Amino acid sequence: MKWNSLYLLTLCFSTTRALSCEGVISNCWNQDPTAWTRCYEDAITTCVRRSRSGFFFRNEVNLSEQAEVNLGLGYRVQVPSSALQRSRRVQSDYTVMIVATLINSSYFQPTSPRSKVRRLINQQPLSMQQTVLGDRVLFVKAGSQPLSNLTERVQLIFNNEKMVKNGRCVFWREPHLMNETAQWSTEGCITDTSREEYICSCNHLSFFAVLVNPELNSKVDERNAASLSYITYIGSALSALFAFGSLFIYVVLQ
Repeated sequence: MKWNSLYLLTLCFSTTRALSCEGVISNCWNQDPTAWTRCYEDAITTCVRRSRSGFFFRNEVNLSEQAEVNLGLGYRVQVPSSALQRSRRVQSDYTVMIVATLINSSYFQPTSPRSKVRRLINQQPLSMQQTVLGDRVLFVKAGSQPLSNLTERVQLIFNNEKMVKNGRCVFWREPHLMNETAQWSTEGCITDTSREEYICSCNHLSFFAVLVNPELNSKVDERNAASLSYITYIGSALSALFAFGSLFIYVVLQ
């Protein structure tokens, strides 16, 4: 009896100390705002859900069937069986855990690269140039293995009841090199539309969104950034030279 009571107390204490799913984002963000997504991917699979509010799905699914997740408000995910089988830890597994959540897009802010070349010009952040449809980002994870280059694509359905046009499916690309920027990317994703939906077909799992009017984005690579900076310097030098020449002529003619 004594050991049973001690076990229950230990279990209750450990449950109380466990990170709640509702606090995963803020906890990871406070640890490192520039790399919080990696923390989120790990913590969201083991957190304790203390309430049923919010757009959250976490469950074991059968590997032999396509998994369909409905988060509500028109946001859905379809993961093919072939992708689920690749995500299992060992070959003997017949189920795998799927996690899907909706996250506010304000957490996804492009980070500035550390390359000196890009610092030469003042670039407008991508978040100012593009708008995330519905201000919602759809996160999907299956199993414990990273999934990429899938032969059968994952489908992500985004609600578009306001019929916003010119949207494009993207995922959040984290920087891997010193001169890279965390930003939205269309790589591996195909965009389709229906009357009130955007259908994203992607060959990997990640954080996904639909960007509205992405063609308004003016992306500048390192080579162009350096060229524009040199042109700026030359233009400034010529302006100063002409101003000095005009002043000299004015003084001579007086």
